[in-house]
Amino acid sequence: MIYFPKTTNQEIINELARQKNLSSGKYDFDAVWEQLSKDFFNKCYICGDTTTSPRIEHFRPHNGGADKERKFDWHNLMLACEHCNSIKSNDYENLIDCTDERPDQHLRFAVSPVPQVGQHKIVIEQLPTSDIHIDTKNLLDEVYTGTTKCKRIGASVLVENLLEELNDFDDLIQEFQDEKNIDLLSDIGWELNRESKFTAFKRWIIRDSEIYRPLFEGLIKDKL
Repeated sequence: MIYFPKTTNQEIINELARQKNLSSGKYDFDAVWEQLSKDFFNKCYICGDTTTSPRIEHFRPHNGGADKERKFDWHNLMLACEHCNSIKSNDYENLIDCTDERPDQHLRFAVSPVPQVGQHKIVIEQLPTSDIHIDTKNLLDEVYTGTTKCKRIGASVLVENLLEELNDFDDLIQEFQDEKNIDLLSDIGWELNRESKFTAFKRWIIRDSEIYRPLFEGLIKDKL
């Protein structure tokens, strides 16, 4: 989970206001999908993976349409994957807003090996300096572990994608270390910014390393 600045699209805001007053108004018209896909780079705002089964997610739940202000509020609409959308549901009211704050500066994202061969533990830690509500950490823990048998299968696929992406990122860093090819810095910079998958984990690989931090932390461009 990282910061995504959201476009203030007045045409969409106006159309959502119009839809709110209709008996069967829609919040998921084409322009909403297109703008969310651009703003979130076709990534789920919660897990950070590419949204192969995208959902328009209401950041604050609208309680089955009872709260029409939330249902048709452009600033309440996010792009999520099916897995994260189903886990979040209406259960988390106090999440950090990734369109207004930088979650990866409140939470540490890491992968730790466990004794079983080929097994890994996803670590989400709230930093001692952070005062955000525990809901964000709890949601992310559930996203990467699953809460039911079906959702654990979805979580295992998500973790496989994460590990593959981080292995590729590690290969890129090692290639830079071996060849000292300055041209690779732009590739590493791209991986550390919003377009790439699982950006928060990649940033914390850099922040956790005394070797990598002075070399690559300056490549993170994340202005509010």
